Amino acid sequence: MALQTSIKATKPLVKSTPVFLMWAAWWGLASGLIEVIVLALRHQSTPIMKLGAEYVWMAPVTEGAFLLIPTLFVAVAARLWKRIDATVAITFFCSLLAFLNLLILIPRFHHFAAAALAAGIATQMTSLVRRRSTGFQMIVRRTFPWMIAVVLALAAGVQLRKSMAERQSVAGLTAAPREAANVLFITLDTVRAPNMSVYGYSRPTTPHLEELSKSSVVFDHALAAASWTLPSHATMFTGRWSHELTADYAMPLDATHTTLAEFFGKRGYETAGFVANYGYCGYETGLDRGFGRYEDYPISLGQMASSTALVRTIADNFRLRRLIQNDEHLNRKTADDLNRDVLSWIDRERNRPFFVFINYFDAHDPYLPPAPFDTRFGPGRKLGKYSPVHHWFYDPAVGHRNMDAEAVTEEIDAYDGALAYLDDRLNALFAALKERNLWNNTLVVITADHGEEFGEHRTFGHGNSLYLTSLHVPLLISFPGRIPGATRVHTPITLRDLPATIADVLHFNDGTRFPGASLARYWNGAETVDEEPLLSELNHATGQPEWFPVSKGNMKSLLFRGLRYIKNGDGTEELYDFYKDPLETNNLVSSDAHRAFLAEFRALLDQSVQ
Repeated sequence: MALQTSIKATKPLVKSTPVFLMWAAWWGLASGLIEVIVLALRHQSTPIMKLGAEYVWMAPVTEGAFLLIPTLFVAVAARLWKRIDATVAITFFCSLLAFLNLLILIPRFHHFAAAALAAGIATQMTSLVRRRSTGFQMIVRRTFPWMIAVVLALAAGVQLRKSMAERQSVAGLTAAPREAANVLFITLDTVRAPNMSVYGYSRPTTPHLEELSKSSVVFDHALAAASWTLPSHATMFTGRWSHELTADYAMPLDATHTTLAEFFGKRGYETAGFVANYGYCGYETGLDRGFGRYEDYPISLGQMASSTALVRTIADNFRLRRLIQNDEHLNRKTADDLNRDVLSWIDRERNRPFFVFINYFDAHDPYLPPAPFDTRFGPGRKLGKYSPVHHWFYDPAVGHRNMDAEAVTEEIDAYDGALAYLDDRLNALFAALKERNLWNNTLVVITADHGEEFGEHRTFGHGNSLYLTSLHVPLLISFPGRIPGATRVHTPITLRDLPATIADVLHFNDGTRFPGASLARYWNGAETVDEEPLLSELNHATGQPEWFPVSKGNMKSLLFRGLRYIKNGDGTEELYDFYKDPLETNNLVSSDAHRAFLAEFRALLDQSVQ
């Protein structure tokens, strides 16, 4: 009798493919749900984790679907080769991947070590399942429906919360002023002005913006308040300098200061944000505050793949990326996607003015514009969709070695193609607004959060320094009939003044007042405009090479009276002629003729950051 019981306990489970598939889904759902719990707990201490709200159901669904792959393979192999014990093989592979997914979540735990430990756990789990096969099968059958129910409840809960928040936002709006104008606030992520033909660039990267400039005010020297996304947007939304805000690498923008979305919401506007830079413009950053609708992370296969640790780790592996020659983001939202979503929202029946914020991400590395823009200014990528800059910045195997001139040219060609694509899609959006008879009653602001470096000071990308290449951005303001066209402002200005400008142009002077001064003073006929010091800031970042400027500590820069002053984190100073030396190659800090200016800049900086 004991022998019969032993045989019964160790015999393989029914070799049915549907049963095996249920096992795989069970392991995946279990691992994914545990991952959600772990990340939810971690989110309490790490507010910005670059996860969309949908990850609570995407993670278990993706993990379950991913585990179906080896299960189907083993099930087919077991039918063809009878010596394979499908029960053992499937239990081992599913438990291996499920535990590996969880072990990858452990900070600074090497992936090879995680794989070895997961293999050990899977071996023990397989032995346990073999010994307790009947009990295991019962657990799976009883808990599997509950897991599915939990995932469905999480998915429904996320959608319900978003829908209710938007309805409540609209229901709580007060009456809007009669004939109030709409506002379209556009940021072109990572777009630097010097590479735009509307600013005199030799390549026709922005022909449609050139045409728009004939009916707009164009600022030739607009400077971002920071050289990377979150603090720059936070300043543009609040009118506050970076040092006045909480927005930083690991901290979101808090509720201390009124944002543009809150400002317009209190005045009866419907508000919506559509962003493609999820990591530092997503809802976790606090930039969503005040918006009735805020669309960031998409519901897509790419986003689902990015939502679980195991699949994301495999997909982002640099060896794999080099092998397949493709550095495209799994979940990139293109300008076409954004335009579709924006117009879909605008087309809803409404009787209120709108404030719409759009963040385009197409000019961000790895600079992969679609055809025909990928070959607009050169032969195109040499290796599929492989980006040398992307690997220079992120790939440890490549490091931060000097990039040869040919690779730099390839990157600039691709970047310029991305600008041309953006320009084309902006024109399509504006044409759609004109078709809807919205253009003439819409204030349009087009700018960028920061620029981009292409080796001018040895570094690439952005957020590494406060050189002009990272700060000089476009700024065009259009409002037919109410803002003069074909107007160029040559005086340097700061994007910090945008909230005050928008409120002033729309004649909202009835309460909340944004810091800064309205830029309308440059086109409204004011006889004199006092020049003010323009501040830009960058906080210390860890994990970068020591020779990066940002690695030396918090940085500050000022532009005043034609000179650009930079104070590095280690106390060293730099001084450049703003107009004669735009690439900032000639440091004047040791010049006897500029010693007095250094003293003045030190005093101005102390006043600016008080």
